Amino acid sequence: RSERRRCSRPSPHCRAPARPRGPTIIAPNPMGDAGLSISLTLPTSRSQTHLFYVGEGVVEEAADDGHVDEVTDYDGEGEDDEAAELLAEAAESAEALFLMRVSTQQSKDALYEPISTRAADSVEAGSDGLIWHAQLVGEDYKHPKHVLPSGELKPRRPMPQARASAFFDSLVHTQDGRFIFGGVLNGWPALTSLELRAITVARRTHLGGIKRLYDAGKAGAVPTTPEQIATFVKKYLRKHSVRVTLRAPQWTGRGWSPDSPGHAYWFAACDPRGPRLVAGSAMVTAGDSPRAKLVHMFGHRYAKAKESAADRLTWHSGLLIEWEHTEHCSVVELAWYNGLAGYGGKSNFALDRDEARPALYDAFPPGLKGPWVNNRAEIRVLDIPVRNKEEFITFLAKHTGPTKRFLEPSISHSAKVVLSNGTQRDLFQYVLNYISRNPGYADARSNCQTFSCDLYRLLTGNSKTETFHPVCRPLYVCRTSDFLYPAAGPSDKAPA
Repeated sequence: RSERRRCSRPSPHCRAPARPRGPTIIAPNPMGDAGLSISLTLPTSRSQTHLFYVGEGVVEEAADDGHVDEVTDYDGEGEDDEAAELLAEAAESAEALFLMRVSTQQSKDALYEPISTRAADSVEAGSDGLIWHAQLVGEDYKHPKHVLPSGELKPRRPMPQARASAFFDSLVHTQDGRFIFGGVLNGWPALTSLELRAITVARRTHLGGIKRLYDAGKAGAVPTTPEQIATFVKKYLRKHSVRVTLRAPQWTGRGWSPDSPGHAYWFAACDPRGPRLVAGSAMVTAGDSPRAKLVHMFGHRYAKAKESAADRLTWHSGLLIEWEHTEHCSVVELAWYNGLAGYGGKSNFALDRDEARPALYDAFPPGLKGPWVNNRAEIRVLDIPVRNKEEFITFLAKHTGPTKRFLEPSISHSAKVVLSNGTQRDLFQYVLNYISRNPGYADARSNCQTFSCDLYRLLTGNSKTETFHPVCRPLYVCRTSDFLYPAAGPSDKAPA
């Protein structure tokens, strides 16, 4: 399969130009305030910061000028061999992951501090909210694969984990009968304001089986008092595996912010004023009016010292856009949802990919920092410091090799952009429309190659263009029209 899990590996970014202080973040506030509400400057040197240990494996980083970031340990295992391999690579390179929720004076309990009843009541309910799962463990749980030497749970696991007592203590019962978790689940800044939907137990016996202890609105009860929580822990966590199902607010199915819908973002890494990241519909107003001049479809396998048969069929594809201003180019790609944020901001197309804190990860607002999801997609527009196809080819060649970034990179198609409405703002609107109609990721049918082919056809008018690799072609269905129309929202339905 051409789009296996490895295609979730964060795709391309670029090193930001030299700057005196650091990147400026421009992104919607995930807590629901007005769009474009997050704007701060981050330090450029680790020597400018002080580290404070606040528990739960999280080290908070405060700059000399008072700005605060966070750092966590990201060393873990996945649920299968491929995920475990990706996580092992992330553990080697992504030593700095951040959290802006807790202050340096607060203890580890701050991560699970209950929110007010009023705040819990305001969490938007709805079936479109993203679903997350988390593993609950007891106070005496000390498995070395999931617990730090200090005894605290390792943060930011692909399957988030929490101590049962801390999790249940943080729940708030709303007036409409929901239970809301308002903390920061396992140190993932995006995992907050979550509605508890189910509690399930998997028996650790040769008989196996799953029992549903709580099903929101249907059956079961949630332990809320200290006595009930203690009984729950004693009864279930010593011999069984307990998992909770959580649902994020309704708007998370449409974007990272309620005020800027769209699971797409633009990283303006080459802005002379300093790099910035804009997510969702705010991209259109933040964008400029340069026209796209040329487009190139490229593809590559991922660097690996010893490839398996599956690795040889795993190709990532994207588009390189040349703009009329000829100052830099942009890579446009589709990949796993949170694929870069969950990987420490490591991008194969960023010059600073191997640094502890890539500029891209510095620019991610908290709402984008969550575990990656392999059945949902995001679209990225990433400015890179090359001016044309030739310089891009040179960049690919420099980073090609079994121990580098790419294997067998090539450009399969090149053409002029003939679309009448072909400005940067137009491109942003096209990708926002497309992701609203195609939010899922499927290895064979809806992946980076099918997206690249669709966008190439739109920009060039060439309806005979095929996907980069032949393995995707038998199931390819053209969705070029999806760039032109947004998905109908609740207010867009025709009157009865």
